[in-house]
Amino acid sequence: MQPFTATAPARNRARPYLISPRLMRTLHIYSSMLMLLIMLFFTLTGITLNHRDWFSGQGNSSETLLVLPTPFQNSTLWQTDPLTLGVQVRHWLAEQHQVPGSDFRIEWDADDQMLMIDIKRPGGYSTAELSPSSAEVLLFSQDYGAIALLNDLHMGRNAGDIWRWFIDLSAAVMLLFTLTGFWLVLPQKKRRSRLLSISGVGSMLMLLCYWLALAP
Repeated sequence: MQPFTATAPARNRARPYLISPRLMRTLHIYSSMLMLLIMLFFTLTGITLNHRDWFSGQGNSSETLLVLPTPFQNSTLWQTDPLTLGVQVRHWLAEQHQVPGSDFRIEWDADDQMLMIDIKRPGGYSTAELSPSSAEVLLFSQDYGAIALLNDLHMGRNAGDIWRWFIDLSAAVMLLFTLTGFWLVLPQKKRRSRLLSISGVGSMLMLLCYWLALAP
């Protein structure tokens, strides 16, 4: 008679994850730390941007009369290509008179023989008007204050290509942070339904506000 041996029922093995939870948790943690101050910046400036009237009284303006350097006065580009000369004058204003701004527009009025340079920057702008006959540059600068500067950086307005790339990169990391957080919720069977319900409430609240904002 052979001895009888009992075998324990096999336990259900956990299904292997397509992506390692440890990897997703690591990505979630490091992306959150990377974006900590950046998300704080965009959150606070989102509030100030939505309430710009709170800070409308800030800012100051100035007007300065400059003398155009002799090489510019005697340049033959006034007759052949004044717009190219305008670019050179723009660089002179930036280097010698610290007029900031990466976005600028140059116009030449042939009737009045007047060159106009419009320079925009986050939180303000400058304009320069000059003519070859007077050899004087009338420089006007407007500064709307620190809050306006931060608001323009939030929108990427007149901030240059580097800052625009920074905003795009920040958005990509925020997306990674959000999606990894959502992925980490899915395996939690006990809390998954409650957490997804909260997410659904937030989504419905956003859609409701969107509908109310567009309602006639």
